[in-house]
Amino acid sequence: MQSITSKDNLKLKAVRALVRSKKERQETSCFIMEGVRALSALKDGTALPQYTLREVWVSDKVAVASLPQFDEDLPRFKIPHDLMEQLSDCRTSQGVLGVVEYTPVPLEIHPDKGNYLLLDRLMDPGNMGTLIRSAVAFGFDGVLLHGDCVEVFNPKTVRATMGALPFSSHSVATQNVFQSLEDSGYEMITTVLRGGTNLYEMEFGPKTVLVIGNEANGVSDEIFKKATRTLSIPMSGNVESLNAAVAGSICMSALGR
Repeated sequence: MQSITSKDNLKLKAVRALVRSKKERQETSCFIMEGVRALSALKDGTALPQYTLREVWVSDKVAVASLPQFDEDLPRFKIPHDLMEQLSDCRTSQGVLGVVEYTPVPLEIHPDKGNYLLLDRLMDPGNMGTLIRSAVAFGFDGVLLHGDCVEVFNPKTVRATMGALPFSSHSVATQNVFQSLEDSGYEMITTVLRGGTNLYEMEFGPKTVLVIGNEANGVSDEIFKKATRTLSIPMSGNVESLNAAVAGSICMSALGR
């Protein structure tokens, strides 16, 4: 394991750029992921093949013996804890992070059955990450991104997935994707605050696309026109609405049963 102590080290600067710059992440197809559990999944090969661990960075406060046994040819670097905290998006760094390369692959639309989550202009990275995590937890087949969504590889989004990102397939919802969904007989169901079918009274078919709209403005007209049904989550009169991530997770739980 190579030790680096200078904040001006070129390799360290490259990692810092991945943390701070969306442009850098897009140009290199790499992003930062923190935590031993997430990196272990990448090491063990249990994550999806489009995610590849390229480097591991460790704080000098972390015991090397507590780390997974990474391949000998995987570059590993040890840095002072204060430099690790500068790289971390968390208030308290876990002390371990990886540089992960993502290779885009077309999202497979299953012809016979499947559940997909469509995020329409979602802007909050915490909501995005939580919904990706829930989609993995409830067995959804993929996440579709429509409109001006927050970046999936934003450090705050990645952190909110709590290590679930390498198990999630995602894709931009292009017209070709919409056409594939239509040709395969998928039903698009949008969430609305009021007036939709009660979530707990709705029967779902074998092919469903669940839509979660923008936090402030809901589902766009373009997507709303593609939907065949709307659903609402019943709530007591004391609460006006639910956070997008909470509402989406509740719906995915019901749909994934």
